[in-house]
Amino acid sequence: MVSVLNRSTRRLASAAAVGALGIAIALGTTACGAGKISQTANQEPAVNGASGSITLTPSEYDGQEMSNGSIAIRNAHVLYPVSKADQIFGDGGPFALAFNIANDSPTRVVKLQSVSAKTGNIKMTPPTSTTGGDPASIAPGKALLAGQPSGSDPDLAAGADSRWTVELTNAGDTVAAGLTVPITFNFAVYDLGGKQVETVSTTVDTPVDGGTLNERQDVVRDVQGESEH
Repeated sequence: MVSVLNRSTRRLASAAAVGALGIAIALGTTACGAGKISQTANQEPAVNGASGSITLTPSEYDGQEMSNGSIAIRNAHVLYPVSKADQIFGDGGPFALAFNIANDSPTRVVKLQSVSAKTGNIKMTPPTSTTGGDPASIAPGKALLAGQPSGSDPDLAAGADSRWTVELTNAGDTVAAGLTVPITFNFAVYDLGGKQVETVSTTVDTPVDGGTLNERQDVVRDVQGESEH
């Protein structure tokens, strides 16, 4: 009987020790997590903008369906005003838009016809200098850029034929930090012979960028020192 009681007592003591160790680990993890959260709360996101894509209508060849690729919209966002931000947000603009439209189709030429917002007006201004031709047309494997995202190199426009200026005005209170603005992109699509084959569009929920928030760090550092973990 004594040996049975001793074994039961030892099992209870071991369980209590394991439970205490689990609580300690959980508390330590929570503390580290709190440090990470508090540090990243005032940092801009890893990717400022939103993305969207349009799959182009496939073609039929010899009884088989052949893909014509897609249009990709990348890093679409409203640029945070560099000055007089309170006034601009209060007036509903003017806001500069930034985005990258890539023609991922090997068989189609894509022309950006217009960009529109549910609330407000969008004006598109073509670049002052281009490589020739229509600056709104995007050849296969090429891209069209708009705006100058914060932190980007203006000289790095690989694959881009042009950089447009796109401005949103009369947006009321629809543009604010934490909100997304539905922006619609409208395209005409042509085959390589210049014949229009379709029109397509997509709406991208476009956020306001990080603005004056701190740049994001690749390595997250805890508030506590490494020796405290």
